[in-house]
Amino acid sequence: MNWLSKWFRRPPPAWWILDDFFPNLLTGFRVAEYNALLDRFPGLRVASTYGDFDAAHAQYARLHSRHAHRVLRYAPGLLDGARLVYLNFLNNAVAFLPELERARIPFVATLYPGGGFGLDEADSDAKLARLLGSPLLRALIVTQDVTRAYVAARAPAALPVTEIFGVVADPGYFGPVPVGSDPAATRTWYGSGKSVCDVAFVAENYMRIGENKGFPAFVAAISALCAAATPLPLAVHVVGSFTPEHWRAAMPAGAPDPDTLPLRFHGRLETSALRAFYREVDVVVSPNRPRVLHAGNFDGFPTGCCVEGALCGVVMVASDPLGLNAGRYREGVEFVRIEPDGADVARALRALLSDPPSVRRIGEAGQAVTRRLFAPDVQIGGRIAVLERALRAAH
Repeated sequence: MNWLSKWFRRPPPAWWILDDFFPNLLTGFRVAEYNALLDRFPGLRVASTYGDFDAAHAQYARLHSRHAHRVLRYAPGLLDGARLVYLNFLNNAVAFLPELERARIPFVATLYPGGGFGLDEADSDAKLARLLGSPLLRALIVTQDVTRAYVAARAPAALPVTEIFGVVADPGYFGPVPVGSDPAATRTWYGSGKSVCDVAFVAENYMRIGENKGFPAFVAAISALCAAATPLPLAVHVVGSFTPEHWRAAMPAGAPDPDTLPLRFHGRLETSALRAFYREVDVVVSPNRPRVLHAGNFDGFPTGCCVEGALCGVVMVASDPLGLNAGRYREGVEFVRIEPDGADVARALRALLSDPPSVRRIGEAGQAVTRRLFAPDVQIGGRIAVLERALRAAH
């Protein structure tokens, strides 16, 4: 019996997921979650307001043909008669609230960091109050301890709030290597089958030079390491919307030109390509900085790019200025904690480069914890349980 089969029961009434970015394949966690929910619930449909819907849908259909006919462009009145709606992110939920209220449809929402949700920020607080104040909100899923505490101080006492830590990961990350088997059968690490350490920065750029994602700190660290008198066994990768021009704009004075560095820009990668990429990577660096993109902004811990890397045995070198880890990963054992500045990123990378066996050791240890925290049974199964309760109540 696979992990999903135990959730199959009598099909519920027709209901909808509403989204503003799906079915774009770059939103891997949505693709993983929505596909699993479409597998589980025959009466479920997805409606999207994504601007380039037709092109995204065509790409999605090529990979997920079994679900494509159940993913539709949103149109007013489409929800009439629906028993329930499910949404991700604060902005997305608030945007659809007028239609939900018009049609009097109860709904469930997941409140991820970002997407309009921040801490102690007036605009975000107003949207959150609007969401929590809706009598149609039947349940809320939160993904970080800080979000749970923030909501608890503002939500009606009767609102069911469920914390499912982290983010949904594609079930493909959990195979074909079974948990407990030797990952060395399918990959190598620096110091364990490789003589060069592949280090990656993986993120989208939402600012001039990705200050909130810590891109300048990464550039400064790599520049310092590559300027060392003795060449280091280092290969550097950047995944996402960053370009060599962004690198040059972030370079500290006197840093070597990126054209002279062992550096490759891969652009955006959808989930299957990112999974293949991570099988060749040793370290992923994430020096995130909260309250930089806007006053209340913060990223969850671990970030999605770290989760996907760790599931492939990549060492997470990550900042956690808000203390969101809360002991789930042991520092120096299952991940490497850094401050979001170039000097500390360089220090952490030097330590790994000078102790090659530590790369495999930390990578495997972090992979084991990540497989437990982000297992489909936990992430998707937990959401199914919340949604099934809401569907039963909506009968």
